[in-house]
Amino acid sequence: MWLVIDGEKVDLCLTDPGYDVDLYVSCPLRTMTAVWMGMAKLNSEVEAAHIQLTGDRSIAKSMQQWLGLSRSPQGQRAVG
Repeated sequence: MWLVIDGEKVDLCLTDPGYDVDLYVSCPLRTMTAVWMGMAKLNSEVEAAHIQLTGDRSIAKSMQQWLGLSRSPQGQRAVG
């Protein structure tokens, strides 16, 4: 999947949209879902090698901010 972020506009694409990739994120869907739901911390998952980030380091460092959290009740937990 591709997450295309342009300012405040975000699109999730199932096919390659044709842009250069700034950051590759490799992990099981379950792990990314846990981070997005606020049930796991992004930094902890990266340190444990459950998530691999390859590419622009500044984008990788800011990933938690631009990824955000789910708006479901489980996603209301603080993640740092």
